[in-house]
Amino acid sequence: MRNNPLRLKTLTLMFLAFNLSVACGSSGPTAAPMVTVDVATTPPYAPDVMCADLDHMWAAADWADVLAVLNQLEAVGLTCGGEPLSSKRYAAHINYAITLESHGKLPQAIEQYQAALAQDGRGREALEALIRLNALPPPTPPPCYPNELAPYTPIPAAGYVDAREGQLWIDEQPFLIRGVNYYPRHAPWGQFLEGDPVEIAEELDLIASAGFNTVRVFLWYDPLFTCAPEEAVPNAERFTWLDAFIAAVQARGLRLILTLNDLPDLIFRPLYTDWVRYDAQTAFLVARYRDEPAILAWDLRNEGDIDYGAQFGVPGKFARVVVLDWLTHAAEVVRANDDRHLLTAGWWGDAVETVDAVDLVSFHHWADAASLASRIERLRLTTPKPILLEEVGYPSAGSWDEVAQAEQLRDVLETAERGGVAGWLVWTAFDFQPTDILPVNVENHFGLWRLDLTAKPALQELLLTP
Repeated sequence: MRNNPLRLKTLTLMFLAFNLSVACGSSGPTAAPMVTVDVATTPPYAPDVMCADLDHMWAAADWADVLAVLNQLEAVGLTCGGEPLSSKRYAAHINYAITLESHGKLPQAIEQYQAALAQDGRGREALEALIRLNALPPPTPPPCYPNELAPYTPIPAAGYVDAREGQLWIDEQPFLIRGVNYYPRHAPWGQFLEGDPVEIAEELDLIASAGFNTVRVFLWYDPLFTCAPEEAVPNAERFTWLDAFIAAVQARGLRLILTLNDLPDLIFRPLYTDWVRYDAQTAFLVARYRDEPAILAWDLRNEGDIDYGAQFGVPGKFARVVVLDWLTHAAEVVRANDDRHLLTAGWWGDAVETVDAVDLVSFHHWADAASLASRIERLRLTTPKPILLEEVGYPSAGSWDEVAQAEQLRDVLETAERGGVAGWLVWTAFDFQPTDILPVNVENHFGLWRLDLTAKPALQELLLTP
């Protein structure tokens, strides 16, 4: 059996794995992270600088000139390989700052760390350095462009999903979740609310025709709201897009798990301690869609247990009690505004801690079938509530291939169903187009469908009836 991949889905963990390797294998200051720079072919014009110039200056650790060359490359439209220039610029600022700091030039180093943060507001290296130097700038005020938002009108559909007797029900009929976690293949992560509706319709058609009955998506609040967060002023354009997405899901007979509090601020106004920052927005969201039967459940937070150190022994940013107190509070906020839909919390590995706050106990699994069986049994001994395998998947890249992906997924889902779970959702429906946030990476290859929408062997191994 192949080694299981170290799956890094949340943005925080993606930056832990940010590839800052030495350009073209050349050596540089050991304290300074580097970025690989590929030499591009000659363009049909003659710019003053070429990718080879960037490569040369990177190897020489000449960071001021590297940044100047990046400016010129961007001006003429060169990309220098698959990695976006924005990623190279972020790394150059970090390398420059580390060099300046090592020479005792703290004001100049802080300026470079802040420039890196301006390039990537979630960059771990920049954030940690600025916190350490007590130089973290104040958060940028949110934009303010309020427009009138039309009320949401639910589309009549089958009844709401209920949880009792250890399983899920719709109109007195048992309901087994067989679903996928979903981002549009060309708009993953923070780009979700900007996805092309035509492409999304095509992708949802594939999901429904394959026999899936549920999709899970992630709601980042910053694009959905404008002005001061405490006021929960909706961004009409983005909510109109979300309304249409929910209607498209419902039209195909699919159910929807909407994950709240995605990509939250954990630095300036932290989710777990600054409750006011998010409460009004959460209340607005769940109240708006309170009467939408296509919604199966609200997921209060994706992998919140990672934030208190429940993964791979990596220390969390927050104490366990702080995160769990917030979880209890968030459940109260949702239930006060929506008493129709189920609640869950997609914890990575510590799902026992969510039992009192939720109706449906969700957990994520990235190991093999043998360890899955024991995890399900432990949860069953803890709670009579329905149990959902909310994320499970394997890549078809790196040390894996499509055959290994299919075999592992089949074994794990068969084990899950023998364990009597209330359902499962595969991570993920489609491979992802690389983006500035997620350059070329094994994470782009967990899909059941390739980027060209052809099916991988794994899709044939699923326990589905179209």
